[in-house]
Amino acid sequence: MSTDAQLITLRRLIRRQYGVVSLDQARAAGYSRQAVARKVAAKAWFPAGPRVYQVAEHDETPRSRAVAALLSLGPDATLVDTSAAWWWGLHDTAPGRPRAAVPPGRRPRPRDDVAVSRRVIDPLDRTRVGGVAVTTRALTVLDAATVLGLEEGARVADRALQRGSVSLESLRDTHTRTAGRRGAVLGAELIALADGGARSWAERALHGGLDRAGITGWSANTEIVLPGYGRALGDVVFEEEKVIVEVDGWAYHRGLRAFLVDGPRQSALAAEGWVVLRTHWYELREDPATFFARLRRTLRARS
Repeated sequence: MSTDAQLITLRRLIRRQYGVVSLDQARAAGYSRQAVARKVAAKAWFPAGPRVYQVAEHDETPRSRAVAALLSLGPDATLVDTSAAWWWGLHDTAPGRPRAAVPPGRRPRPRDDVAVSRRVIDPLDRTRVGGVAVTTRALTVLDAATVLGLEEGARVADRALQRGSVSLESLRDTHTRTAGRRGAVLGAELIALADGGARSWAERALHGGLDRAGITGWSANTEIVLPGYGRALGDVVFEEEKVIVEVDGWAYHRGLRAFLVDGPRQSALAAEGWVVLRTHWYELREDPATFFARLRRTLRARS
């Protein structure tokens, strides 16, 4: 028989778990198996996985499904890769089917409601957030890139770095400690991009794209003297048309650069009649034609 204190504790637990409770948790609160069966028969609780229930007064959501999946797999299960990135708020797409990892010695049956992999996750790379065991942010970023690919994985990493959720040091440390994991090569590429490589790649892509498009009359890394400001360096400068193309890597690099110099510099350039166009790693990888069309229109208008 449950005491009032046990019932209050259980209700709080259910709220924290987005309306989900396991049979073991209900039993710990004083419910017998028969009492749980009566809840199910009365449609107050609905099965949400093996030995797990969704409480009817709480809506089923992606978060409740993730909690139900992990509770049903047991305390050694961990939310991983894109599901973990979504749980941390680093990836916008909620998983239709949560992705979880269990230790290699376990052999869970295949299920439609959760994708289960077997792997060793170091305790250093595992934490609890919102009542769920999940990979740390750094490992989550690296794992998500393995599933999403370089471009979408870069967006996850970029968002995490912008927010200060991870640092380059934590990404490097985690990558080194987990060097034997699947996707380690892509992880190394991701870290190189985060460490300034995205901007270098974008600059090379811009120069090559200008040559292929037959756009001439530009110079790279050119100094411009601005009265009252001093010298400004343009990434690509069209001196005759007074057009500058600025190249950013990720938003993370852009944020640092803007904080340091871009505001006063941009104002000084505008005062002297310069037009600044910006492009970045994502655009030059995914949709360079749109940028070069915009550049052509600007050059024609200024010529």
